[in-house]
Amino acid sequence: MTMKASILAIAVAAALTGCNDTDSGQQRKTVSWFFNHRDELQATLKACRDNPGERGNTTDCINANEARKKITVQEMKDALK
Repeated sequence: MTMKASILAIAVAAALTGCNDTDSGQQRKTVSWFFNHRDELQATLKACRDNPGERGNTTDCINANEARKKITVQEMKDALK
């Protein structure tokens, strides 16, 4: 690999590192964390719905949606008791 190709490869990798990660620098929250922090879950879900093009594929939006699904399943199980 030539020097120019190496530099180009490094530059491309560096540019792509932050793609689809608008909340970089912030601590990512897990599904369990969202499950136990319902107010923050609701705020995150709202932010994800308000800007799905920019935030829809972020770690927090994915984890918040998974937590919402788990909560729904739990509520359904509780209702059947």
